Formats: sequence, C-alpha cells, structure tokens
Amino acid sequence: MDGCIRLHYLRPGLLGLCLSLVAFSSAAAVEPKAANPPVPQAPVRVAAMSFIEPDGTRRPVVEVWSNGLVKAIDLSGSRQNPVQATLTDRLTAAELRQLHQLLIGDCQLANQTTESVRESLQNASEQHQLTAKIEGAAETEIGVLAGHEWRTVSCPAVSILATRFPDVAEVRNISAAQSRLQNIAAVALVGGGKAADLHAATATHKLQEMNPNAGEITRRDLMMVRHLPNESRFVQFRYAGSPGQDDGCLVNLTQGPEGTTRVSVMDSPSVVR
Repeated sequence: MDGCIRLHYLRPGLLGLCLSLVAFSSAAAVEPKAANPPVPQAPVRVAAMSFIEPDGTRRPVVEVWSNGLVKAIDLSGSRQNPVQATLTDRLTAAELRQLHQLLIGDCQLANQTTESVRESLQNASEQHQLTAKIEGAAETEIGVLAGHEWRTVSCPAVSILATRFPDVAEVRNISAAQSRLQNIAAVALVGGGKAADLHAATATHKLQEMNPNAGEITRRDLMMVRHLPNESRFVQFRYAGSPGQDDGCLVNLTQGPEGTTRVSVMDSPSVVR
C-alpha cells in the first residue's frame, strides 16, 4: 500500500456512497446563488387634468397613479386668497383598467394634439357659422401616459363646444374624458366611495319624491364638490334621465356647517348656441 485508498479495494456499497458524496460536493460548488427578489416599481402618474384660466393660472384638478392612488385638489377660499388641499382616494384594479380603456382606447387621447383639436374646431366653426371662441372660458388640459410617453391635449370651453359642435370627435372625446376625471376627483373630495354612495342615496330619494319614475343616482353621477366661504359644502349630481325620456336634471346637496342638508332639483342647463 502506498498510503492512497484505491477504489477497487472498497466494497461496492461503500464505493457508491463515496461517489455520491463527491458528486454532491461538486454540484454544491457550482450551484448559482439565489437571485434577489425583484424590486417593486415605483408608482407612476397615468392620468391628470388641470383647468387653465384665461389669465394663464393653472388649477390642478386630479391625478391618477398606476397603483390606483387618486390625488384630488380641493380649492377653497376666495379668488384673492385661495386655499388648496389634496384629498386622496384609491381606484380598484378594475376601475383603473376601465379608466385606461376610456382615455387611451375609447377617447384616443394619446393620438390627439392640441393643434389637431384647434384645427377641427376651426373647420367646424366655418362650416356651421358658429364661433368656437368662448369669452372667459377656461381651457381643459388632460395628460395621459401612453406606454412610456406622457402626452397632453388641451381644449377650451369643453362642455360648451362639445354641445355646439357634436360632430367634432376630438372635442367629444375630451368631454367624455373630462367628465370621468371630474367624477373621480369629486368622489375623492366628498370622502371616498362610501360617502359618495350615501350622498347618491339622498339625491335619489329627493329626485324620486318629485319624479316617481326616475331611476337611481349613483356615485358615477357625482360631478362637483365645492367648499363655500361660509364653511358649507355644495355637492352636485347630474342625472342623465330615464331611457327614452327627457327628464335629465341636476340634484344639488348643500350641507351647512351645522350638519343640515338641503336638497334641490333643477333642470339641466341648456347651452347657448
């Protein structure tokens, strides 16, 4: 014997054990380290809307983020001394997907530009002999995340011009997007979905007292929340009307600082052409 263990002197069982240990040691030596868990991506802004006054003052209205976070801007106080606060809410994953489909798919906002909107309005103005310039009207600016690119489109006096020129698809699309983003902001400003549902039930009760055939008002009909200088709060719903009926209206809830709520119903305002 020369001091080395020779494999042919080992019993078959012991030989198999030695070979197994060698193979395990070799595998352990080359086994890669476990990969680090993926770092979660930071939320990004996917939609936003602002109103731009004729003097150039920008008033942010709402931002929506990729994790569903909603940041709604509450502007109170006077014009000379505005008070701005941010209230938050959260969309569900389904609501976020529906919003993306509306803004990018249905309304095609990523494919529109401010220049194309103005050109379409100019053509419609000449065709119908109606002005597209509304004195004192604010401009709506909507931004959307299309892939990895942030795109914005602007249009003045959206609600008026969408009614004045219903055949201009760009304005009609911006109007639909504006309505949905205003609704998302209003739900956040009123205190979230549950609070919006309670106000909607109050509005429905009053409406059906006056019109027993009226349908139900929901949180999706909430369009405006304003804090008044006397610490009251004004909440407005737009009821589109029953199918086939011309009974659309606005339902207003005014909540006093002492906690009382006054409900009124008024016809939807007509747009002066």
